Amino acid sequence: MSREFFKNRIFPVLFMFVITLVFISVTTVIYTITKDTIKFNESLRLRRAILFAAGAAIPEDQDEIEKIIAKRVKEVKDDKGNTQYYIVYKEDLTAVNSYVIIKKGAGLWGTITMAVGFDGGIKSLRGVEVIDQNETPGLGGRISESWFKEQFRGKKSPFTKVAEGEPADENQFQAITGATFSSNAIMDILNTSSIDIKEIAGDSR
Repeated sequence: MSREFFKNRIFPVLFMFVITLVFISVTTVIYTITKDTIKFNESLRLRRAILFAAGAAIPEDQDEIEKIIAKRVKEVKDDKGNTQYYIVYKEDLTAVNSYVIIKKGAGLWGTITMAVGFDGGIKSLRGVEVIDQNETPGLGGRISESWFKEQFRGKKSPFTKVAEGEPADENQFQAITGATFSSNAIMDILNTSSIDIKEIAGDSR
């Protein structure tokens, strides 16, 4: 094997192999070190989303959030162990404050995951929270903004849209200007959630 052949053919392959191995190793180490933290943060984000969608006050302290979840929130699973929805009780535990369902839908650039909360009679929304989304920043990404989420409290499905800034009745919401696909995705998630929660949680009331 000539030195020229090694230099031009073998060495580049070996070099790329070593570089790839190094990066994979570093990525694996970082993931191993941070996976517990990532899992904890995802769990905390879910807990905060459940409380927000239920219309409950969310303390800053993480331990206080855990106490509220342990005291007032019941996770309901199906026969296969999959979470169906959450029951959030009032502070005095005398009645159901809300039912919260975690729902996913297709956004423009990926899956949108939301917590959707309904009142104890499953008639109107307590609130909605966006848990995860990859929509366009400044456009569809505005579904995570407070004004957009807060407008749903007390409203009823099935939903239709009005233009941003326009008055909306109890079955309407203000869509985001320039983000038709994302707004439609939210509408579909909310309307589907309303149907699903009534089917799976109706007997528990």
